[in-house]
Amino acid sequence: MYGVIFHFLRDYVIERHGGKDTWQALLEAQGYKFKMYFPVKDYPDEEIVALVQTASKALNVPVPDVLEDFGSYVGPALLDFYHMYIKGKDLATFDVIELAGSSIHDVIHAHNPNRKPPRLSAHRESADLLVIHYQSHRQLCPVVRGIVRGLGEKFGEKFDIHETQCMHDGADECIMRVSRQT
Repeated sequence: MYGVIFHFLRDYVIERHGGKDTWQALLEAQGYKFKMYFPVKDYPDEEIVALVQTASKALNVPVPDVLEDFGSYVGPALLDFYHMYIKGKDLATFDVIELAGSSIHDVIHAHNPNRKPPRLSAHRESADLLVIHYQSHRQLCPVVRGIVRGLGEKFGEKFDIHETQCMHDGADECIMRVSRQT
């Protein structure tokens, strides 16, 4: 997992779930007295899974709900972090998701061919309906749903998200139909 995600997880825990003491408690539960994640370094997926599972238990909230809430936090944060790839463009949620699935993802991951980014594509069926295809060995579809919601909040939009198929149910990919609420 790319280190920037750990960085955002830390910020998420600090901002939404009790501050630096909570983050430190999560690290200590994983056996770390101190741990720093560097944004451009890769870390084992198991580390973030363990942190999220520990957070889920501490909050008494199911893992998918923690992941979706994290996604709602990380969507706008990623937009700010990778602003150079969309600079000067007048965008809304659907535009950002379409760009993430094409040019942004490609540019970000071009510098490290060993990364295993998710496969993400999106197309509009109408002005108010976007269809997202997501496939990853990590199966983090709740994060994708959260990112859609978080970007919607950033741009003042609300969406209904209907997942028509999911990797957690044995499908090869998740398909999400995102309808703009009018």
